[in-house]
Amino acid sequence: MLYALLAILTALLIYGLVRGFGLRELFRMGLSGVGVAKNVFLVMLMVGIMTALWRASGTVAYIVSVTSGALQPVIFLPAAFVLNSLLSALTGTSVGTAATMGSICMSVGTAMGISPAVCGGAVLSGAFFGDRCSPVSTSALLVAQVTGTNIYDNIRGMLKTSILPFVLSLGIFSALGYLMEGAPAETDVIQIFGQFYELHWILLAPAATILILASLRVDIKLNMAISILISAVLVWKLQGVTPQAICETMVFGYSAPEEISRMLSGGGLLGMVKMCGTILVSLTFVGLIKGTGLMEKVKALISRMSYRVSPFGCVLLTAILTVMTSCNQTMSIVLTNEMCESVVPDKNKRALFMENSSVVVAGIIPWSMASLVPLGAMGAPTLSVIFAAYLFFIPIVQWITKKSVLA
Repeated sequence: MLYALLAILTALLIYGLVRGFGLRELFRMGLSGVGVAKNVFLVMLMVGIMTALWRASGTVAYIVSVTSGALQPVIFLPAAFVLNSLLSALTGTSVGTAATMGSICMSVGTAMGISPAVCGGAVLSGAFFGDRCSPVSTSALLVAQVTGTNIYDNIRGMLKTSILPFVLSLGIFSALGYLMEGAPAETDVIQIFGQFYELHWILLAPAATILILASLRVDIKLNMAISILISAVLVWKLQGVTPQAICETMVFGYSAPEEISRMLSGGGLLGMVKMCGTILVSLTFVGLIKGTGLMEKVKALISRMSYRVSPFGCVLLTAILTVMTSCNQTMSIVLTNEMCESVVPDKNKRALFMENSSVVVAGIIPWSMASLVPLGAMGAPTLSVIFAAYLFFIPIVQWITKKSVLA
């Protein structure tokens, strides 16, 4: 994806040169777009370090172990949705959630005889719950940065607008679970993870810290720094990893034992470099698009269209088109914000509209990286996007109400 974005950047530069702009002027335009993300890169690198240590300490393994017992036949689908929502809210990553809790849900669901597509839809819905509204979600951080809003204010609005979609999704998954109730499956997750980690309730501390400090509106960088410190101590003292190996994990990511590598390996500072590169290139587009006037006619068309389909409807349609053409959640966020700024001048409302469109729509466009990667990580079929009820209900409910809940 990064290579594709670099190719588009090259095309934009050529367009600017054809229009008569000099290379130095185009360079300044690109930098003006990148300027809005002066904090987001640092936060994203910290997210990479934090998630690597959460994996190495056994925090993710413990959370998955103690919650997996809820995966019983009658309530399997709603339980899978809720459990993946919980983990994604803690970790802020749809891919990490899909690879851990999602993989276990798919394995248990298959053993029970539950449709893989339906099971994948429940997991994908839960995985995007936190990808949308976790305080450590990179998409939520990016939306806050490009709109110039406070992430905690955004989360409050997102939680309010997610209540009805969450309840409706629970109803859908409960009904589907009742119709396709399977046989019990024998999967002892605690025994599996217990072979490789010292599992203890204290492993909840890094995740609990994130939630508690977020509720107190502590600066997100300080919040994550404290969680990183606690995780590092747990890796050292509880799991018996040397300080040198901990430092390597923070930089290169966590390499789990082969038996559970697919579920728990990942994270690390270098693991976020590609994501930072993608955001860097995407934000460069904004400066070039503004400076060269490339999208002025499109923005005027969008502005006229808003009178017919409502401001949110306009943001949603823009988000769908940008995801479909860029196959990228980051690009959609950046372009939708740029093209709909005049349609929704209130930055808080625009941030909420984007969270309820660009972020979730990316999960249900089958060829989008935001959909392909989580589905691939948990081994679910592409057809799962049809059953990702929560990702459909979020924009539908928002469009029907035609107003954001920000008070």
